[in-house]
Formats: sequence, C-alpha cells, structure tokens
Amino acid sequence: MTDSVEPGEQSPGTDPHLEDDTLTGLPRLTVEPLRKRHRTWPQRMVLTFNSLLVVACLGTAVTVYYGNEKANDRKVVSILGAEGGPTLTMPTTTTPIDPSTGEPTITDPPVSVDLTAKNFLITGSDNGACVDPNSPYASAFGDRNGLGERADTIMILRLDPKTNAAAVLSFPRDLWVRINGKKTQGRINSAFNRDDPNPLIVTIFDNFGILVDHYVNIDFCAFKEIVDAVGGVRVPFATPVRDKNTNLLIEAAGCHTFAGEEGLAYVRSRHFRYYDAKTKKWVEDPAADRGRISRQQDFLRRAIQKALDKSAGNPTIAKDLIDAALTYVILDANLTTGRLLELANAMKNLDPSTMKTYQVEGSGKMVGELAVIEPRLKTDNMKAVLAVFQGRARLVDAPEQIFEVPTTTVAPTTTVASTTTTATTPASTVAGQTVPPTTKAPKTTTTTSTTPTTLVPVYVESNSVGVLPTNDPACR
Repeated sequence: MTDSVEPGEQSPGTDPHLEDDTLTGLPRLTVEPLRKRHRTWPQRMVLTFNSLLVVACLGTAVTVYYGNEKANDRKVVSILGAEGGPTLTMPTTTTPIDPSTGEPTITDPPVSVDLTAKNFLITGSDNGACVDPNSPYASAFGDRNGLGERADTIMILRLDPKTNAAAVLSFPRDLWVRINGKKTQGRINSAFNRDDPNPLIVTIFDNFGILVDHYVNIDFCAFKEIVDAVGGVRVPFATPVRDKNTNLLIEAAGCHTFAGEEGLAYVRSRHFRYYDAKTKKWVEDPAADRGRISRQQDFLRRAIQKALDKSAGNPTIAKDLIDAALTYVILDANLTTGRLLELANAMKNLDPSTMKTYQVEGSGKMVGELAVIEPRLKTDNMKAVLAVFQGRARLVDAPEQIFEVPTTTVAPTTTVASTTTTATTPASTVAGQTVPPTTKAPKTTTTTSTTPTTLVPVYVESNSVGVLPTNDPACR
C-alpha cells in the first residue's frame, strides 16, 4: 500500500540527511519469513524473553535494595493448575479441539518429557491510564472509555532452569479460536482479563493443548515508565517512518531516541509506513501485525538492554524500575521472590543464540466485518512446535519454524508474473547492508506483472518479519 506526500507535508526526500545512497538502489523484497537461517543476537531477542528478564531483574533489585517486605507489595493473582492454586481439570479423551474444523487434535492429556521445564504466560496490556490525553501520541491507545483493557501481546515462554534451554511461542491477538466460557468463537485477546488470567489460560489449553505454570502481565504503562526511567531508547532507521493512526513521525534517517509515550506510539503502530525516496511515496509494511510484533521484539530488547546498563550500580534508576514493576506488573501468587531469583539466574545463564522463537501460523479471513486469523495447526512443522510447549517433546529437540508461504525477491528494475516457480539465491550486500539468502522467481507462468518498489533494508528470518530497524551496534 502506498500514498503520495500529502498537501502541507514536507517530503522527507528533501531532508539533507536523506541524500544518502543507503536509501536508493535497494532490492524489492516480499517481506515474508524464510526457511532455516542462523540468527544473530539482536535478531534472536524477543518480547517474552525481555519481559521475563524485566521481572527477574526487578525481583533481584527488590531483594537487594528493599528486602522481601517491599517484594510483598507486588500485585498477584491465582491461576488454574498452579501449585497450591485452583485445579485445572485434565481431560482424558479428545482435547483440545482444532478451531478451524471442530475436530480433536490430540487424544491424550499432555505428559511432560521435560519435568523441570515450565510455561510462563506473558501478556502485555493497556488501558491508556498512563497517557496524557493532551499528548500528541494519545491516539496510540484510541478511546478506551468503557472498553477496559486488552491484551496487545500474548506469548508463552517455556524455560528449563536445569538446562537453561528456552523457547517462545507468540499468539497473534486476532487468532480466531474457541473462547472459554462462550458458545461462539472470538479473537484470542477477547479472553484476556489482567486480574483473572484463567479464561485465557483455559482458552490456550482448549485450542492448543498448552498448560500454563506461571503468569506475568506487564502493563504498557510499565513499558512507558521504564523507557523514561532509563533516559529513552535509541533505534536506528534507514528511512523516515510514520503511522498517522498513532501520530508517529520520524522525519529523518539515523539514530532516533524514543521517550516513553513516543515509544508506545512506535510499538503500537499497526499501519507502519516508510518513505521510499525513489518513488517519493509512503509504503505500508506488508507484514501488518506480524511486522508490528517483530518491531516490538526489537524495541523491547533495546529497552531492557538500556535498563540493565543504566540500573547496574545505580540505586536511583533501580528504584524507579522497581516502582514501575510494583505498580504495573502482575504475577501469579506462586512466582515468589525466591522463584524470581531462580528465574534471574536461569536468564543469566541462558544463551539467546540457542533460544527458538515461534508464532502460531494462520491464514487471514473475514468473519462478518472482523479481520481475523484462522490458526493452521495441522502442518507437520506446527505440530512439532506445539509438541514442545505441550511437554511432548524436549526443549533441546525444538525444531526451527517453517512458514508454509512463498517468498520472492525481485530486482528493482524488473517485473515478475503473479504465478512463479522459485529458486534460492545466495546472500548479497546492497547499499552496505547484508541481505540474507532469499528465494527468487526465475520463470513465470503468466504475463501479469507488478510495479517494482524499493524497500528499506530488512532482516528477514523465520521469526522476525516486516520492515525492521537496521542493525547498528553504535545506536544503543
């Protein structure tokens, strides 16, 4: 999707900072995930890992600076299936149900082969309470009056503190599933209630066969407070970017420092656009919600790294982070300070390069006027992924994710037919950026062509898709 520079807007192409060959001559990429690929530290870090790291570090900081009496002020909830909490009845026959067919997907209750591994349900929610209504970024939340909170992020982290192995499964919030307690299907985030996670816990079990051991909810207000407490988060951009829906506007390429509310506008962006200097048009990220998830993952990695750098040996910043956690983070009652410290130790010993990250695969469709994602759970790869989180397969044997979608790369001065056969090309360097090996269309079966477009440099891999920041180690 593209649009021209609108009346009254300055064309970013006129900015002297943009007269740079890094913005021209780039290949056109269909931004879809590729198959197996080795990933670097920045690419492997994910929102869930960072969220748990926040909680673990804050648990450590609480103990160091305040003692257990301060830790007792944290917000807690009871969850089904947790030790000492209400019981989640384990069915013995045909559950869970595939929401797309109504048919059972497994025939026995999950039996874990990793006895020390635990599943953490991580949710990121918002209610707009911490955003100044006069802020230019207030629209990032929309009008929440009477609507309550919603889950903007739903993920499962499976962590084995004994082996320091970990894997993460993300649930797009528009997944169309059976909702616990309701007779009809709905978007998975409609099951969310930050103070009662049990409907979401049961919904995840009913649809995906995954049991939850611990629960962590991080309000986006905590996100805002953390970003402000550490003096902002720096993100590198290869082009100007914007989202009119959240009032996000970065007018020049380079290293940009986000304060809390502007950072929220960035990570909440669902209509993220970059400026194409060649066509002088704004182009929307074709990866849509999956691109937003990838940008959230990248930003949270940067935010937490900044928090760790700034709070080490600095009681003032540590106190600000602790206060944010006590106000905006909710844990399950069994995630005690002692267990947080155990988690912190596991996180310190975890090698991110070995951590697998996944998304529930699905196909977009319309249900009435709702745009939703129908889960695709029957592929061999998706079954193997779910088996890890169900405890049916070991973490150390977790597979790479393979999305069953085509991936194409087209040179900027050529056209490609709408139906193609594919072949793999090696990695190349374009405008100083390394573009991973991709799939191209060597021949066509129709004469229908498309208009070429220049895309910004992206890092495309099995778990990060969309238009992402450049990999600039100096920008942190």
